[in-house]
Amino acid sequence: MSISKHGFFCFFCGKHCSLIAHVDEGRVVKVTADKESGIPSDVCPDAKGPRTIPATYNHPDRLRHPLRRVGAKGEGKWERISWDEALDTIAQKMLVCKKESGAQSVAMVLGEPKGLEFAFGQRLATVFGTPNVITPGCYCGVQTGAANLYTFGSMMVNADDDTERTGAVMIWGNNPRHIGGTFNGMMPSELDARLARGCKLIVVDPGKIDYAERADLWIKPKPGMDGVLALGMIKVIIEEGLYDPDFVAGWTVGFEDLKAHVATFSLQDVERETWVPADQVMAAARMFAAGRPSILGSGNALEGTVAALQTCRAVSILNGLTGSVGVPGGLVIKEQDQFYRPGRFYFPKGIPRLKENSIANDFILAVGSAYVPTQTLVNTILTGEPYPIRTALFFVTNPLSTYPDAGATYEALKKLEFMVVADIFHTPTTQLADIVLPAALPGEHATIAYWPAWVGYVKCDPKFTDPPGEAWADMKILNELAKRLGVGEYFWEDVDEVLDFMLEPAGMTFEEFTKRRIIPPKKYYLKGNEERFFKTPSGKMEIYSKRMEALGIAPLPYYEEMMKARQVSSLSEEYPLIFTNRKETGFMLSGYRMDPGMRRSYPEAVVEIHPETAARAGLAEGDLAHIETRKGRIVQRVRFNEELDRRVVMPAFGWWYPEEKEDLFGWRKSNLNILVDGSPEELSTGAVQLRGIPCKIGRAPDQGPAEAGGGEEIS
Repeated sequence: MSISKHGFFCFFCGKHCSLIAHVDEGRVVKVTADKESGIPSDVCPDAKGPRTIPATYNHPDRLRHPLRRVGAKGEGKWERISWDEALDTIAQKMLVCKKESGAQSVAMVLGEPKGLEFAFGQRLATVFGTPNVITPGCYCGVQTGAANLYTFGSMMVNADDDTERTGAVMIWGNNPRHIGGTFNGMMPSELDARLARGCKLIVVDPGKIDYAERADLWIKPKPGMDGVLALGMIKVIIEEGLYDPDFVAGWTVGFEDLKAHVATFSLQDVERETWVPADQVMAAARMFAAGRPSILGSGNALEGTVAALQTCRAVSILNGLTGSVGVPGGLVIKEQDQFYRPGRFYFPKGIPRLKENSIANDFILAVGSAYVPTQTLVNTILTGEPYPIRTALFFVTNPLSTYPDAGATYEALKKLEFMVVADIFHTPTTQLADIVLPAALPGEHATIAYWPAWVGYVKCDPKFTDPPGEAWADMKILNELAKRLGVGEYFWEDVDEVLDFMLEPAGMTFEEFTKRRIIPPKKYYLKGNEERFFKTPSGKMEIYSKRMEALGIAPLPYYEEMMKARQVSSLSEEYPLIFTNRKETGFMLSGYRMDPGMRRSYPEAVVEIHPETAARAGLAEGDLAHIETRKGRIVQRVRFNEELDRRVVMPAFGWWYPEEKEDLFGWRKSNLNILVDGSPEELSTGAVQLRGIPCKIGRAPDQGPAEAGGGEEIS
C-alpha cells in the first residue's frame, strides 16, 4: 500500500476546514484534519468532513451515468443514456422553449456552492438570456449582506482576526462550532482564543448550542422575534448612554432618528413580544457595550422571518453603536482583489441580465442580487403568471426537501414540462426529473472554493481521485451545455482553463495555487483609511439609509417592521406552541442522508420537546410524535430537552430517507417544510417565515399508547 496525501478543503459547510485526503491507488481511504499547514482546520465535533467524505466518494449508490426517465414522474424508472444524448436533448428543449416562449421560460435553479458551479450556472443563464436564476438567497446570506451594504457600504464586514482586544462577543442564531463560524467570519478557534483571555460571551438562541454552557449570559428569545430583541438592546444602549459618543458623532448618519424611534416603545413591550425578561435585555446590552470593541456574530437563523432584512439591519447597527467597527479586535472591512470577482463572472461584458423580464420584479433586492426567491419559482409554475416556466435545470439543490411549502413545491415540480437535475445521489427531487446527470465532487475534479464570498477567502481544491463512472463536474456540464446552446464563445474549450482565468488578478496559475492553497482577503481599519472605509453615499455608517428609502424600503429598522413576524406567528387555541427550524449538526442541510457513519449517529428525524410539554401530550422520550400546523403534519422521534421553553418545539430540518424507496424516499414523512408556508414574503428579499410558526403536537396515530398521559394536543 502506497498512500499519497493531498490537501483540500471540506465542502460540508461554509467554514471549509483544511483537510488531508489519504489516497491509495486512486481510492480515498481516509480524510483527516490538516494539522501541518497552518491553514485553519476547525473541524466540527461531528467531524462531518472526515467521517462522511470518504464514504461519499466510495458509496455504491453514487450516480454514475446520465439517466432518462422512462416511467411516470416519481416512479423511479430510468434508462442509461450517453452524455451526448443527454446534453443534446437538454439543449434542444431549451432552444425550443426560447423560440416559442422566450428565454425567460427556462429557469436555472442553484443551491449551496462547493466550487465554481454556482458561478457557471449564473453565467450560462445570463448569456442564454433568462433572468430567472433561483437560489436560496431569500433565506440565506442576502439579508445579512444587504444590511451590511446599506449600513456600512460593504457586504464584507467581518470579525477581525486580532483576538487580543475583543472584550465581548455575542453569538446570535448561530452554532459556530458546527456550521462554519459566524456569518461575519469568526472561526471557533478565534472565539476560543477570545474566551481564553477573559472575553465575555453572550449567547442568544432558544436552543442549547455548544457555547451556551460557557456563556456569561444565555438568552432564549421567542423564535422569530429576534428583531424586537435587537431593538430592545439598542434602546438600552442609547438611553443609558452606553454608545461610543465620538464614533456616533463623527461617523454615523441618523442617530437622532433612531434615538427618537426607540423612545416609542418600552422594554415591557420587548419582554412581552420576545419572552425575554427586561432585566436580561438590559444585562446583555450593558455587557456588550462595556466590552467594546465587541463583536456580534449572527447566523442564518435571523434570516428566516418576514422581518429578516430589518432584523439584520438592527444587528449591524448594534455592532456599530458601540464603536466596534473599524477598530482592532472588532469588525473590519475585508476585500479580495486576487480573484476574478464572481459578479463580473456572472455577467460577461456586454451581456446584461434582463431584469425587467424576471418573475421576481416585485422583490427589488432579490433582482439586484441576481436571484429569484425559491417560492416565486413555485408560484409561477403553478399559476403560469406572469408567464409560464416550462423548463428548469437544477444544480447542487434538493428543493423538495429544502423549499418552504413542500407540498406546493411537489406540485410545481410535477407540473414542469421538462426538468433536469444534476446530483451525486438520487434524492426526492431527482425522482421527478426527466433527465438526471451524475455530478462529481471536489477532489474528483479541480476547482476553486470562494464561498461564502462575503468572507473573502479563496481556496484551492485540486483533483486527487477520479469520479465514479461517467460523472462530471457541474461546471463541466454547464460548459459543454453552453457549446450546444450556441453560446460557447463565453465559455472555455476545456473547462479547466477557467481555473487560470479566475486567478489572473493574483498573477498565478492554478498549478501555482495548488502549492499556496489559500488566498486571504486584505483587511482595513478605519484609522488610516478614513476616506474609503465606509463606502456609503455619506462616507459614514448609515443608521438611517436614504438609499433604502429611495427603494421603498424602511430606512430604519422600525419596531413596526419587526412586528410583521409576530403577525405570522401568533399563538392560538388550535395551535398553542411555536416551532423553530433546527438543523442537525451531523449533516449539511438535506444532503448526505445515505452516509452509514453519520446515520448511525442520526438515524432518523428528531424533535426536541421539554419533558413537561411532552408529558401533557402523552409523549414519552423515544415516542413518535406528529407535529402539525395549518399547512400539514409530519412525524419525528421525541427527544427531551429540559433547556427549552415549554412553549417551543424544535423539529429537525432536511429529512428524507434514502432507504425508503416508496413515495420519493419518504419525502413527506418528516420533512419540516411540509409545515411551512411560502407566503407572506418580505417584499425586498423574498424572505418568508421559517421559524416561530404556531403548531401543535400529539402522538403519531400509528403508535401504541404511551406509558403515561392522556395524549391530548397541548400547549
